[in-house]
Amino acid sequence: MAVCCADDNSDDNSDDNYSETGGVVNSMWCQHAGVRFQLTRKNMKTMRIRIKARSGDVLVSAPHRVATEQVLAFVAAKSDWIRGHVEQIKQQPDQGETLDWHKLEEQRAALQRYAEQRLPYWAERIGVEPLEVRIKKMHSRWGSCNIRSKRIWLSLMLADKPFELVDYVLVHELVHLHEANHSARFYRLMDRFLPNWQRFDKELNPNRRRRL
Repeated sequence: MAVCCADDNSDDNSDDNYSETGGVVNSMWCQHAGVRFQLTRKNMKTMRIRIKARSGDVLVSAPHRVATEQVLAFVAAKSDWIRGHVEQIKQQPDQGETLDWHKLEEQRAALQRYAEQRLPYWAERIGVEPLEVRIKKMHSRWGSCNIRSKRIWLSLMLADKPFELVDYVLVHELVHLHEANHSARFYRLMDRFLPNWQRFDKELNPNRRRRL
């Protein structure tokens, strides 16, 4: 059951009640699908979800024309993603930046397209036959390789990295289809297929917070 009420902090005479395009902005707090969020109506084309970095407050923006029922359904569909990131922010309140679901989905799609384009090129050079490459959120790794299924996973955090670093992670995981462990043979293969891989590794992991 959804519960919504007007924002007690709103002021009809405040400049905050107007968008940059001159349209009235209406705001209220709602509780639905286990998510408490501030719903703001604006002159915009699509709905957006943002999560503030320090407070974990969930902000939902929607066009005036979209029915409240549609907004609630949108939030319910993304509720697992929202709750997961809110919990992550509570655990690390001083890290990261405001999350925008729409922006993250665009980044995921762009990274997926690039990885799919590069996978055949590197697979042929390395001499392996991976099933596919996928993108997912990883907290401590840049990538992983399921040797049995021959499926490559890349971290969504690579979305804002240079393409050459994405290639490095892709090559690293593909080489695992030849050698499962980080053995001497593994690194000889890395030297063979990507001679400057150590430079990329230092650039990607300056503090060793994530690993491959």
